[in-house]
Amino acid sequence: MGGAIGYIIGAVIFLPLILLGINYYFINKNDAEKYIKNYMDDYSELIIKTPDAFSKENILNSKLYEFETYTTSLATKNMGRDGSSKVDKNYKTIFDYTLNKYFQITMFNVYGDFWGCINNNLLTIRVNKQDLNNPNLGTKEKPILVFSVKGAQSPLMMKNVKGILKNYDVSQKQYEFNVYMFLTYAMSKEEFKERFEKGK
Repeated sequence: MGGAIGYIIGAVIFLPLILLGINYYFINKNDAEKYIKNYMDDYSELIIKTPDAFSKENILNSKLYEFETYTTSLATKNMGRDGSSKVDKNYKTIFDYTLNKYFQITMFNVYGDFWGCINNNLLTIRVNKQDLNNPNLGTKEKPILVFSVKGAQSPLMMKNVKGILKNYDVSQKQYEFNVYMFLTYAMSKEEFKERFEKGK
């Protein structure tokens, strides 16, 4: 009986406190909310052409996109099973020959159909002006981030797996989510401090 009570007390009281401490000290989380609006409002729109991932020239690198998973909070549920919150950063790095720069189209929790739709297509992208004008960005190692994508000549339309024609232009809501997740969780603390908090 005593063991059961101790287990309940530990699960109800001490475990949440431990997880709270772990979330605070070990989950990368930047205080990004007060910078997001200015980051999104300071933008330029460009037109780029994406390559065909499945052409003969790209056959050795034919992935539509890459992905990384970020843990946004740690938690347990149902007697200790993992209930942590996670998010996928899906991205595709491309080189634009007209602008002579590398760009990384970066979406959070956006999967197959979207990436198939932008493959071998002419796109209108939205990028941060400060990033665009930074001479240290635009390289293969440090591409300029793209969080908003639309069809340049017409909306990105394609039938989904259910045969329903769908518009895959990135919505304002998804754009905001992409920026929030990247600045809050994906950007390193060092880069965030250098970019937004230096001298403050």
